[in-house]
Amino acid sequence: MTVLVIGASGKTGRPVVNALVERGLPVRAASRNPVPRPHQAEPVRFNWTDRSTWQEALRDVEALYVVGPYMHPDQPGLIGDLLAVAPHARRVALLSILGVELLPEAIPMARWEEDVRASGKDWTILRPNWFQQNFGEGFASSLRDPGVLALAAADAEVGFVDTRDIAEVAAAALTEEGHADAVHVLTGPRALTHAQAVQILAEAAGRELRYAALTPDEHAAELRKAGLDERSITWQRALFQLIRDGHNAVVTDTVERITGHPARSLQTYAQEHAKAWQPLVPEKH
Repeated sequence: MTVLVIGASGKTGRPVVNALVERGLPVRAASRNPVPRPHQAEPVRFNWTDRSTWQEALRDVEALYVVGPYMHPDQPGLIGDLLAVAPHARRVALLSILGVELLPEAIPMARWEEDVRASGKDWTILRPNWFQQNFGEGFASSLRDPGVLALAAADAEVGFVDTRDIAEVAAAALTEEGHADAVHVLTGPRALTHAQAVQILAEAAGRELRYAALTPDEHAAELRKAGLDERSITWQRALFQLIRDGHNAVVTDTVERITGHPARSLQTYAQEHAKAWQPLVPEKH
C-alpha cells in the first residue's frame, strides 16, 4: 500500500510520514518544495493550485492523508476535485479541527469534510484540539523574548494535543480496519488554561514566562501589526472564540483507545523542547 501524505512538511505531515514509515509502508511525501526523506519516504512535488502536479503525486496511491489548502480558502472545492481524480485511493484521512461545525462560512473546513464524506472512499476525519507544537513553533519567538504569550484565550481551558499522537491515529486510520466513516476527536490527557500551559513551559525552560490575556480587538490589532490579512484575522478570531466559549476544554480517550498508549502530556513535550523557550541572549539577573 502506497500512502500519499499531503502537507508532508507541516506540523502534522512530518510525524504522519514518520509514523507510516515506522509501519514499513512506502510513503510519498508531498509538498510544494519536496526534500529528501528517510527510508521509504519518496519526496514528490504537490501544489493545490497547480493541477499538473496531482497526477504524479497520486500515481498508484491507495491511501491519502490530507491537510487542506489553507492558503486558498477562496477555492473550497479543491479537496473534492483531488479525490475525484484519485481512482486507486481506497482510504482518506482528513485533518480537520475541533469545533469545525461552529466556524463561520469563510473558513472552508466544513466544506472539506463534506467533500471527503461524499468521495465514496473509506474516510476518517480527524478533529484535533490545539497542537502542543504551537508553543514550540508559532508561539516560540514571543515566549523567548520578551517571555510573554499574549492571546485572546481568556482563562479558558484547552486539551492541547501532541501532533505525534495525531500522526499515530492517522496512520492507524489509513492502514487498519475499523476507522471507515469515523470522526476522531483528538486531545491531550488534560485540559489546561494558557496560563497553566505557559507555567509548564517556564518550568521546563528554567526561566520566568507568563501569559497575558488580550481582548479579541487587541488580539486582532496585534495580528494586523504582524501583517496578517483580514481573512486570516477572521479565522483566528473564530478559533479563539471557540476557546473562550469552552469548546476546547474537551478531553477524550481517543488517542489511547486507538494507539494503545496514553496521550502525550504537555509536560513531556516541554521537557523535550525546553531550549525553544530559552532566550537567544542570556537574561540579566
